[in-house]
Amino acid sequence: MEQTAIKQALIESTIHTISEFGIDNATTKQLAACAGVNEVYIYRIFGGKEQLFRETFNFVDKDFSSNLLNYLSVAYNRGNNIETRFRNLFKLIWQYAIDDKEKCSFFIRYYYSRCYTKQISDERKIIYTDVIKIFDTIFARGTDTWWLFNHILDVVFSSAIKVLRGEIIDSEETADAIFNLLFPAIKLYFKQ
Repeated sequence: MEQTAIKQALIESTIHTISEFGIDNATTKQLAACAGVNEVYIYRIFGGKEQLFRETFNFVDKDFSSNLLNYLSVAYNRGNNIETRFRNLFKLIWQYAIDDKEKCSFFIRYYYSRCYTKQISDERKIIYTDVIKIFDTIFARGTDTWWLFNHILDVVFSSAIKVLRGEIIDSEETADAIFNLLFPAIKLYFKQ
């Protein structure tokens, strides 16, 4: 296997392992075995387990950001009223979280772990620069769009985890209920 393929296998292994067992239980031995490679590659390619976790989180963020950008123009058709546009955007984020249990679970476990630092948050801002620029056009001047965007993700991903664990039912009514909890708080920040 070439280094690029090994790197990708380790990233996918990390998503799976942390999703399934949590960060504290993800050993280098387990990550390497799941990827089908020698443990030494974690150190050669990433420099260690923490950097592998960090790059995996960035990988998931880049995937999500790319998906958002691809569908944002469709979901955010300016011909619709603001509630309809936000509902379309919410559905896109919700579906992304529900469709990939491992990425969603990995994201939540990492985001709320000791590994998530201000430096990683700053890296995320760069990944989402183009998404935030679009969001900036709909929110009132002075709104902390980055904070608001993260709040939306917090609500959606933490709710999606409950669906994926079977704690709440995966239904249109569930998605509507979560939207109806989120929208009143967000609409306060829209441009008038």
